[in-house]
Amino acid sequence: MIAGRLRNVPLSEVFQVVMTGHKVGTLEVKREGQVASLYCERGRLRYASLRPGIHLGEVMVRMDLLTTAEVQAILATQVHEHAGAPLGLAALRLGLVDETDLAAAVKRQACEVVGELLTWRDGEFRFMEADIDSTYVPEGHAVDAMAVLFEVAAQLQDEDAARVAPATVFERDADPTSVTLPDGAWEVLEVVDGRRSARSLAADLDLPERQVYGVLGRLEALGVLRRLSLAREEPVVLVVCPSQALQRLLALLVERSGGVARLVGAPGEALEAAARERPRAVIVDDDGSGWATAATLRAEPGLAHLPMALLSNAAASSGWRRWRRPRVDVLTRPFDELALQEWLERWLLAGPQRG
Repeated sequence: MIAGRLRNVPLSEVFQVVMTGHKVGTLEVKREGQVASLYCERGRLRYASLRPGIHLGEVMVRMDLLTTAEVQAILATQVHEHAGAPLGLAALRLGLVDETDLAAAVKRQACEVVGELLTWRDGEFRFMEADIDSTYVPEGHAVDAMAVLFEVAAQLQDEDAARVAPATVFERDADPTSVTLPDGAWEVLEVVDGRRSARSLAADLDLPERQVYGVLGRLEALGVLRRLSLAREEPVVLVVCPSQALQRLLALLVERSGGVARLVGAPGEALEAAARERPRAVIVDDDGSGWATAATLRAEPGLAHLPMALLSNAAASSGWRRWRRPRVDVLTRPFDELALQEWLERWLLAGPQRG
């Protein structure tokens, strides 16, 4: 077994030792409540996951391979929530995606996870040699591990050079046809509107978030874009949801609507997060205690009139509707993407609410 700390050995070196040695097993990296698992197979990366963090369902929605409704339907069939591999296999068996689509999504998730890990400066790692459970990890979708490493490292270099903060707002400043543009530039230019932040633009694109920031920075350096002097203040939306997979879907919709999601999994964390973040709006996923969570938040000073949406089964919520409080907008589960985005945009564009 290979083990150590990232402060002593960078992940890129550990990654290369495992992959060039054609080992078979799992490279696990832990840091501050996050756990990454990379399934390695003779120089190739079969699958990569990060919990909490990037989920295959979110990736496939970003890539327009699945809708949020389809992801929710698949998650509802899972007894235990996983990092995404069973979701991909389920989508394949249901005929929602083909082999090529799934392979592309698995590679995208691997790049996202490796990119995140390369920014970690500390954490514990260990590699355990063992056959990979083929019933859990998709077969036939392994990618060249070193190619992933080089691709991600190049994106990180662009991001570091660009120094683009997620809240930065850009507008066009020159003719893009007069210069040599970086990969992904035309996709980015199509959504730049002088109003939305870099974070919101990235949520709307079929590109890794880090790549979008790098492209924006390079376009600014080329004079094609210029940043506005005042960055847009992004309103915070508190998301209370026990499912990490649904958290990521909700965060994606918040970002597409121009906000920043703050995610908490347990109702007990909601009050502390609300006091710390002073959110513009709150979304509560009702897993059985959602109405109680909403009532607790409503009772706090400053939160009585805060816009709040409760994602709930209609049958379960009927008895509560006779109550004067908590006052919430009830959206039926599984949630409709357009309905939730309309709700978000209505309150996020309306400005701060007084409690």
